[in-house]
Amino acid sequence: MAKAQSALRQTVARLVGEVVTGTPDTNLAVGTFGCAKLAVYADDYFNDWHGRFYAGTHKDTSFTTTDFVKTAGVSTFAPVLGEAVVVGDLFEMYAEFTPEEINNAINLAISMVEEEALQDKVDATLETAASTFEYTIPSGFVFILEIFQESGTADRYSPSGDHIDYRHWRILRGTTPKIWFDNNYVSLTTSRNLRLVGQGIQAQLSLDADTCAINPAFIVYQAKANLHFSRVDEEGDAHWNKMVAAQKRADDERRHIQVAGRGRKVSF
Repeated sequence: MAKAQSALRQTVARLVGEVVTGTPDTNLAVGTFGCAKLAVYADDYFNDWHGRFYAGTHKDTSFTTTDFVKTAGVSTFAPVLGEAVVVGDLFEMYAEFTPEEINNAINLAISMVEEEALQDKVDATLETAASTFEYTIPSGFVFILEIFQESGTADRYSPSGDHIDYRHWRILRGTTPKIWFDNNYVSLTTSRNLRLVGQGIQAQLSLDADTCAINPAFIVYQAKANLHFSRVDEEGDAHWNKMVAAQKRADDERRHIQVAGRGRKVSF
């Protein structure tokens, strides 16, 4: 099951340190919020912790806690928002790494296996043009298995009559890969869409609601290894040892994510 960036980030954060999540319920302003569940912590406990609103009006917004007061669990944070925090603004806070560092570590983990953990991909954005038999392949494809031409009814593609024979098209590789159709055998009707069926890479995550379909166990352990590696001062220090342990777990999970390519490869 695909996991959202926010869920992956919180899991990674728990692997590298303490994490709290909650819902603001009092003292709602552009630079403060209170949360009753935090009232069990001492004054200044969360000072300099990194935070992020991952759902609600201010989702995808990061902050740093500059002061914490035990009474009512009130956090003061920076930078201030353009509008006051609201009850629906779910938040997370952690001490060790910033949200951006964790997001970057997750995206690096994705890029490390993007051509191993292939994703099914379908695209129907290409539109045929008169006397044109070469078309730029939409971004994100690694393999193309089948191509269909739109029938006389919009958005309808028949497995029989609209299927273009595998023998009658090729991939022209280069800086901008293209599909070439053999006009001796393929008749393209102007202004109809082409439906490409194949495999692509997992897209990078930018918003907290963006999802990743790669095995989450690999992603979180590889991200953890990436984070600790970024803090290594010398071989054998604490971050080095934690990185090695996390990398071993990631490597164990990596064995299970391989997806065989099907069709013609888009680029070398």
